[in-house]
Amino acid sequence: MRGGFILLFGLTAFLATPASAQSLSYDGGFERAVNRYRWSAGLAGSQRISGWDLAVDNRYRSDAFLLFDDRLSFRDVNSFRLDASRPLSSRADVMARGRSDWFSLSRVLSQSLYSGVAFQVSGARLVPMLGLAMDRRPGIRTGDGLAPLRTDAGPALGAELAVPRRDAGGYTVELMGSGYREQISPRTGSAARFAASAERTFEQTTLQLELDGGHARRDAYQSASFLNREDAAGRQSETVESTRSDTLGARLSVLSRLGRIARLSGGISLNANNRAVRTLRAPEEALFFDSDFSRRTLDGDLGLVLEGSRHELRLGVQGGAEIERRTLTNETDLPATQAAQKRDLLRQADYDRGYLTIQGAIRFPLTARTVLAADGSANAIRHDTPIINPDDRDELFYNGRVALLYRPSRALEADVQLFGTYYHTVYLKSARSAENNVQKGLRLRPGVRWRPSPATRMSLNSEVRATYTVDDFVLPGRRPTDQAARELRHDLELEHDFGDGLRLLGEARLSDLRLGRFLDEGFAEIPIDTLKTYGGWVRVQSGTRVTAEVGVRVFIRTDYDRNATVRYQRRDDEGRLLSDAEGNALTSSISRPGRTRIAQIGPTCALVWPMRNGLLRFEGWYTVQRISHTLYGDLPDATATFIQDAARSGTRTVIPNLAVSMSWRL
Repeated sequence: MRGGFILLFGLTAFLATPASAQSLSYDGGFERAVNRYRWSAGLAGSQRISGWDLAVDNRYRSDAFLLFDDRLSFRDVNSFRLDASRPLSSRADVMARGRSDWFSLSRVLSQSLYSGVAFQVSGARLVPMLGLAMDRRPGIRTGDGLAPLRTDAGPALGAELAVPRRDAGGYTVELMGSGYREQISPRTGSAARFAASAERTFEQTTLQLELDGGHARRDAYQSASFLNREDAAGRQSETVESTRSDTLGARLSVLSRLGRIARLSGGISLNANNRAVRTLRAPEEALFFDSDFSRRTLDGDLGLVLEGSRHELRLGVQGGAEIERRTLTNETDLPATQAAQKRDLLRQADYDRGYLTIQGAIRFPLTARTVLAADGSANAIRHDTPIINPDDRDELFYNGRVALLYRPSRALEADVQLFGTYYHTVYLKSARSAENNVQKGLRLRPGVRWRPSPATRMSLNSEVRATYTVDDFVLPGRRPTDQAARELRHDLELEHDFGDGLRLLGEARLSDLRLGRFLDEGFAEIPIDTLKTYGGWVRVQSGTRVTAEVGVRVFIRTDYDRNATVRYQRRDDEGRLLSDAEGNALTSSISRPGRTRIAQIGPTCALVWPMRNGLLRFEGWYTVQRISHTLYGDLPDATATFIQDAARSGTRTVIPNLAVSMSWRL
């Protein structure tokens, strides 16, 4: 990190020298939210000096978490980038790139510096590069349990290729690719990506082919591995785990117009991923497990769209299959028992998955002021697993919506939406067949939006929701676990502009959620819990260029608590407070079923100050929280009054929150 910061400050001073084509920008801020403090800063600059185009970018973020013992835990991340280039000729540029990444939590510092020549050949850009790379991170643990830092360095090479969008043989093609390899002995790091596309239009039909792929290799020390041991000569082995991943994706899509109002689209996609985990530098006669992972997916879709002057119809079907396999590659080098255990563990996560989805949507006007819209889908999923994995299941999911939009005038608009869902899960193996269930849901969502004048806007949205989950069957001797959830919710938003930059903003929320054990045969329920939530926020904004805002926010939630704990001060038989030898009050606690009430209230403020070349933003909200209880059941006679008083008084907490951010460009 020190190298990155030294380089950053040196280049910043360099950029501050008089020159042409100079730009420098900064953004940063501070935020406190409950038990987290965050500092962030970003500095970016570009400069042209003596024919060189320089660009630097540094991003820093520090998080501090306040733990239970009032101890701060820090997590810092810094990322630095450098780009420099200078023309050699009309078709060649010399360039250099630097990178530095630092992570305090894992104590990792990774840096690299590349240089090369960028060639322009027939409009394409080719950049071969050579460089050096360094990676410092914890190595193996020593006898005292510490993992000292290990610094690895070595040569690196890379290349970039970019072919901009162009016509070739009647096709429009585009190609981009990049890759690098760093030999930081005894480890190796590499990565590569490419993306290519080709497109051609035949009369009313457009055909497009897209390809993308990538490769990545990451070698890491296994600091706590049992493979780190001394050999016969007393040398400590350092085991390295190498993970290599290769991906390849292809998609062929077609779009065709069928007449004046019809449009047909479709496509097929194929994706493949291979990942290999290998153990390097392991001591002789050591047991380790190398594995391979492969995933293959095939997806296809077909859609039809009919568009008229006032109506629209959409139909579509999608389907696909996915396969995952895991294998133990060094099985022949392992004892039969351990090889079988590891092989079965890997195979347990294998699966075959197939799905089919049918979708439809329609929208058309009923009258000049009324519009009807409807959409729906049907989904079927089959998830097959090996015999040792009980997650083998079939899923069926239906989803539908009907909406009616009514607009009697420009100032008033209302809509009513009705949603319905049906979800059926069936586990095919007996170990989990008792979890088979059907979930049905119904939601009615009316809404009204009223704008009597350009300065006033009001929006009211309500929702009534009911969800029922019913098991397919109940095992003998067990009680049914059918559940019901019903909710009533209202959301209100209000805005009024008084003119001269003075505005009033208001929000209100209300939710009443009731949970219960559902009795399917009698369509009734046994109440379990009722969760009520109320919230409101009223703000006054002032200003046109510099905007200031003050307000107050309220939040109240009540919920049933099976085990509400109340701490109260102990008293003697005459009701006097008891204390210890040092004068500290003695306390006791009691737990009973009851209702817990969380109430939060506090002022809020904000300031947005745009400057000539920057912006300053300040936000703060001060919350006073009180958590109180209402206990149910019997209480000790002698202290019942004191316990109830302590429960009603509850605990009071002050939560200050603050966010400050700034940015400017020179």
